[in-house]
Amino acid sequence: MDFQNLDRRFQLMLPSGPILLILLIFAPWHQFGSGPYGISSSALQAPNALLGIVALLTVVISLLISFAQVLGSDKLPESPQGKSWEEVVFIVNAILLASLLLKLILETSWLGWGAWGCIIAGAVHFYGAYIGKKSGSTNQNPNP
Repeated sequence: MDFQNLDRRFQLMLPSGPILLILLIFAPWHQFGSGPYGISSSALQAPNALLGIVALLTVVISLLISFAQVLGSDKLPESPQGKSWEEVVFIVNAILLASLLLKLILETSWLGWGAWGCIIAGAVHFYGAYIGKKSGSTNQNPNP
């Protein structure tokens, strides 16, 4: 698998997905205090932990579908409700971005650098899904 020969959506989604996973799990979404006495919480912790967990699950689903498409679309079953897999990934990524933005909006005090990193990585991931939906390619081999 040559990264340079992949579709643009995969070039955006495959690197940003693992980065987003790491940021969701380990980066400080909220930082209370500073210095050695500061306390930080990741996106999976309170407040609004459910939104962080939804974001984590949608990233995992999106990455699994994307990796299956890169490795060969013949391994994927029929997509649900007659939609293409590109549309499914787009909807999943819309839920991802909505959950991140809602988590950001609901609690804006004491935001850490992880919140902004997650928003940026989530936006890049969503843009990759948007490119895939716009192209609408359902070819059997996404590698040209």
